[in-house]
Amino acid sequence: MRYAEIKDEVVTFVLPAILSGDYKVLPLGTVKLPLDSTVTVGMLYAAGSFRDRTATELKAYARPKFDAQRTALFLATQWVRERAGDLREMDRLGARTLTAADITLWKAWLTYWTTLRDMPSQPDFDPRTPVWPTQPE
Repeated sequence: MRYAEIKDEVVTFVLPAILSGDYKVLPLGTVKLPLDSTVTVGMLYAAGSFRDRTATELKAYARPKFDAQRTALFLATQWVRERAGDLREMDRLGARTLTAADITLWKAWLTYWTTLRDMPSQPDFDPRTPVWPTQPE
């Protein structure tokens, strides 16, 4: 016999048959499986049956992780926005003049942040396989 552990209607673990005899007490939410079962981690379990997730369900499941990664990228570059503000203030006060390289780099950062912001609105967007933009150097 094999067993599948279910949490919030999602298969989180499938115990191989070879190990099932080693477990005298199984966690709550464990369901018995026939030996020839094709149940795998990530499948959904409801009303006594298992099914694969649809593409839409898989994308919805991956979206929070994508959002967290994108937020982390924005936060990791906060120092660039702060430094740019300092440079603009120094330029305004005459303490330092912005160079063409400063402006070019700032435009590259704006493009990077805009691309990050707009990723979910792209027609081919899939949060399971994001193509992250490259940070300017």
